[in-house]
Amino acid sequence: MKILQVAETCSGGVGRHVRSLCKGLVARGHQLTLAYSPYRTDEAFRQFVTDQRDEIKLISLEVGRTISLTSDLQSIIKLMRFIKSEGQFDVIHGHSSKGGAIARITGRLSQIPTVYTPNGLVMSSPEFSRLEAAVFTMIERILGHLATSRFIVVSEDERELVRGLRLVPRKRITLVQNAIDDEDFENLSGEDLVGSSLDEKPLVFGSTMRFTPEKAPGLLVEAFVRLSEALPQVPMQLMIAGDGKLFDETKEQVEASGVSHKISLLGWRSNVGALLREFDIFVLSSLYEGLSYSLLEAMAAKLPIVSTSVPGMRETISRVPGNVLVPVGDPEALAQGMRKIATVAESESLRQSLQRIGQANHDYVRVRFRQSDATRRTLEVYRCLR
Repeated sequence: MKILQVAETCSGGVGRHVRSLCKGLVARGHQLTLAYSPYRTDEAFRQFVTDQRDEIKLISLEVGRTISLTSDLQSIIKLMRFIKSEGQFDVIHGHSSKGGAIARITGRLSQIPTVYTPNGLVMSSPEFSRLEAAVFTMIERILGHLATSRFIVVSEDERELVRGLRLVPRKRITLVQNAIDDEDFENLSGEDLVGSSLDEKPLVFGSTMRFTPEKAPGLLVEAFVRLSEALPQVPMQLMIAGDGKLFDETKEQVEASGVSHKISLLGWRSNVGALLREFDIFVLSSLYEGLSYSLLEAMAAKLPIVSTSVPGMRETISRVPGNVLVPVGDPEALAQGMRKIATVAESESLRQSLQRIGQANHDYVRVRFRQSDATRRTLEVYRCLR
């Protein structure tokens, strides 16, 4: 098949989704073009572009996150001219709100079937007011009904949200869950560590995230501070890897917390597998998600989970006994969830208990969230539109 992928943001989970899908499609012999904005990429995506330059045609789009009639229209015209010069494509697939809008308008004008994966609905962002959320809901609804051949959701919770907002006719919604690359399971899982007491090594809570409002790094820091005050007798640490616009603000919060010696902000890390092996418990503090890749990686790495109840959790961590789910946006609830898992057993056997939960997480994800299956199901969506 001749496929055009369109993405504006190419960092974090969206970048991970696009990279994995593109590599899977190329490996299956499909002809692929990727149109993306170079302004919102991370190191992993830039390396992907370098590695795949000979396998994938690349188009640079001069667009940013916010709506701009000038640059957005120029990108649509650029894509239409490219389609005219290259010949008709079998399908266009747009990712994230901006990439999805550009892809769907281009597809509608070019009369090409168009697939859309939002990777987290933008109107759920805590940065948006009610009015802004209503405007974006209206835009999504118009594009969903007039310019979307298939709407791919990545979790059952996201499907219910899309249905509730009536963003697209129900018969056009398809579930294709986010997944882990097959080879990454080996890199993430590593060898099981022998359990040790807390006298030998502090209990390490950890997280990997973009430092943005929807990931709520400040909420995680506040929850850990409360946990430290509630359990002063338990040696513990908090490690957070990642970067983003809230990094400096979070660093100031840590320095003023009174427990800064227990908290490490690690910055961006490339070797996720090695990092996750330093954690005992993974914590997701997000205010909204599609289905978190960080969480799937942590489960593949055999870590127990404490998470806010964002979309995607019902079909992941809640299915494995021992994981803890807490309300969204409540630092006290998150602290209580962390306390619950930190006191699941006496200190001498705590790590063995945590490792049993982590092994169950690994086994669950390995069976149900494989990238090879996700790529196959996406191709089935494409083929039904031809």
